Amino acid sequence: MVKTPVLFITFCRPEYARQTWKGIKAAQPKTLYFYSNKGRAEKEGEVERNNVIRSYINEIDWECDLHTFFREECVDIYTSLRGAISWLFENEKEGIILEEDCVPTKAFFSFCDQMIERYRDEKKVWCISGDNYMNYAPAHVDYFFSHYHFMYGWASWSDRWKQIPWGKIPMRELMESDLESFYQSKREAAYRRKEIRRCEKLVQEKNCWDFAWGILIDINNGVTVHPKEHLVTCVGLVGTHSKIAKKTMFHISANAKSDIYKIDKYPSLIEADYIYDHSFSKKHEEYMRLYNRIYRRLYAKIMGFFSSVM
Repeated sequence: MVKTPVLFITFCRPEYARQTWKGIKAAQPKTLYFYSNKGRAEKEGEVERNNVIRSYINEIDWECDLHTFFREECVDIYTSLRGAISWLFENEKEGIILEEDCVPTKAFFSFCDQMIERYRDEKKVWCISGDNYMNYAPAHVDYFFSHYHFMYGWASWSDRWKQIPWGKIPMRELMESDLESFYQSKREAAYRRKEIRRCEKLVQEKNCWDFAWGILIDINNGVTVHPKEHLVTCVGLVGTHSKIAKKTMFHISANAKSDIYKIDKYPSLIEADYIYDHSFSKKHEEYMRLYNRIYRRLYAKIMGFFSSVM
C-alpha cells in the first residue's frame, strides 16, 4: 500500500484515464484525492465520458481515505490543473500527482515513497519525477538529480509548492541570473533564457503551473530526482510520436514493472548530473529545431494555398 497521498487529475478521456486508474488500483494508495474537471455540455459526449471517469470511485475495494473534488462547472485547463494540485497541498504535507494520461508502474509509487521520506527536509530537492526519457542509467547510482523537471507522474511537498507567487513569478530575475554557472554551459543557459522569454506571458497571465513550478525550482537552485528506470508512460504523448520515439523515449523495462523500486546505490551529493543534463539539452534542442523546421514549412504551404485561392 502506498503511504504518500495520491492525487488523480481527470477530465473526460476514459480511454487514457482507465489505464492510469488501473495502475492506481494496483498500488492501493492509503489516501486518494480524486479530482475531476467538468465536461463541456457543448462538446458532444464530454459530459458522458466525464461521468464514466467519476464512476471509478465505485471500484475502490481497499481501505482508502477518499477525497473527491468534482467541479460542477468547467474551468480552463490552467485553472483546473493548478486548482487540483493546490487542493492536494492545502490538505497534505506531501503528495504524488498523476494526470489521467500518465500510467504508473507499481515501482513508481515505491520510488516516490522512498524519495519523499529521504528528502523531505532537504530543501534543495523540490520535485520527484517518475520519468527518464533519455533512458539514462549511470552505473554508480540508482537515481540521480537534474535541473530539468518532468511532471508526467511526479511528487513533491506542500512547503515547496506553496512558495509559488502566482502572477508574480520573478522570471526576469532568473533570466538575468548566472545561468551559465547553474547549467555549467553557455549554450544551455542561452537556450534556457530563450525558453523563459517564450513562456513569460503564459506564466504571468495564465498561471501555467508547470512552467511556473519549473522556474521557481530554478530560481531556488533546486533539483529534481529522476529514477534510473523510466517508471511512467504518458499515453497522451505516445499517441503523437513516431514508432522510433515510442521505442527510445517511452520504454518501461522489466525491472521497472516490479512492485518495489530497489535502491542500493545512493548519490553522495545533491547535485545535478551534468552528463544527463547536457545530453538532454542537446537532444531537446535537436528536436525543437526539427519541430520548428516542420512548422515553418507547413505554415508556408498553408499561407501559399490561401494566397492562391484568394
